[in-house]
Amino acid sequence: MVDSLEKKSGFNINLLGHYEFVDYILDYLKNNIGITIESPSHSNHLVFYKGYLSVKNRQLPAAIVGYGGSGTNLRDLPTPLQTELLPLVFEHWNKISAGNNAVPLMILGHSFDEVFLRKIRLLKTAIPDIRLIQFINVYRFKSIQGRFKRISEHYENNLTKTLKIKNEVVDLQSAVIEYLKAGGELGGHNYTVLDFELPAGEGTKKSEVIDILALERKRKWLTVIELKYEKLLNARLQSVIFQGLDYCNWVEDHKRGLAMLFPEHIIDVRRRTRLILINGPDKFPAFHEKFAKACNLQDRYQEIEFYFTNDHIPLKFNQFAKLSR
Repeated sequence: MVDSLEKKSGFNINLLGHYEFVDYILDYLKNNIGITIESPSHSNHLVFYKGYLSVKNRQLPAAIVGYGGSGTNLRDLPTPLQTELLPLVFEHWNKISAGNNAVPLMILGHSFDEVFLRKIRLLKTAIPDIRLIQFINVYRFKSIQGRFKRISEHYENNLTKTLKIKNEVVDLQSAVIEYLKAGGELGGHNYTVLDFELPAGEGTKKSEVIDILALERKRKWLTVIELKYEKLLNARLQSVIFQGLDYCNWVEDHKRGLAMLFPEHIIDVRRRTRLILINGPDKFPAFHEKFAKACNLQDRYQEIEFYFTNDHIPLKFNQFAKLSR
C-alpha cells in the first residue's frame, strides 16, 4: 500500500525517518518538566516511547508517538496513509495505559496541519487526554525573553514618546502586551501574556500566528487575543471573528500540550478557550455581535469579547460586545 501511494503522489516516504524535530521536543521536555523516557521502538515510520510524568509526587506513565520529517513532509503525507497509522498509535497508547484513561497520549512532530488534526481527532473518542506538541512552538522558547524585551523596548522608545499608535503589528501589539503586563484589565479580568505571534499549525504556505496567547489569572483559562487596526469596512476587520474562532479551535486541539510547555503556570484545560477581539480605533461590523450570539447559543461555553481602543497611549478600552454564559 505504501509503495503504491508513494508512486501515485510522488511523496518520499523516507523523509518521515528523520526524527530530529521529535528529539528536540523530547530534550526540551526532559530538561524543563523532568519527563523520563525509555528507549524507543520504530514501526511504519513512527517512533514510539514510554515516558513518565511527575504528577503530584507520583510517576504517571505516558504513551509518546513521534512523527518524523518536517511540517511540509507531514502536510504531504497521503491521507490514506495517515489513517492507516492511527491503529498503530492507538495500540501503543492501549499497551501503555492498560485501560487507564488518565494516561496521556503525547504526539510530537514538527507541525500539524488541519488534515492531520482531523485524523487525530478520531482518536479522542477512546483517548481522553491527547497532547499535541509541535517543534515550531517549542523552538520559540529559545528566543522568548529576547522577543518580550524587544516589545518592551519598542513601547518605551517609541510609543511613550510619540504616543500615537500607527499600526497593528508592532504598535498596537506592544501597547496591549505592556498594558496587560502592567495589570490592566479587560472586562474585569487580568491576564498573563504567555506568548505572541504564536504559530498555530501549518497553513497552505506558512504557519498562521495568534497575535497574543494569554492566561486569565484567576480562573486559569486560556485566551486568544486577536488584534486589528482597521477601518470598519476593511475586509481584514470584516473577517476577524472567523479568524479568531479558528485560532480558538486550534488552541482547543493543542491546549493539553501547551499546558506542558508552560509548566510555571497552572492552566485549566477543562475550560473552553476564550476569544478577545480588539480593534483600534474603530468599532466592529454589526454582524460580528450577531454571529457571536449565534455561536454562544450553539455553544454556551464559548465566550467572546469585543473591544475597541483609542489611537494613542495610554490605551483605553471600550467594550463593543461581550458574549458569555
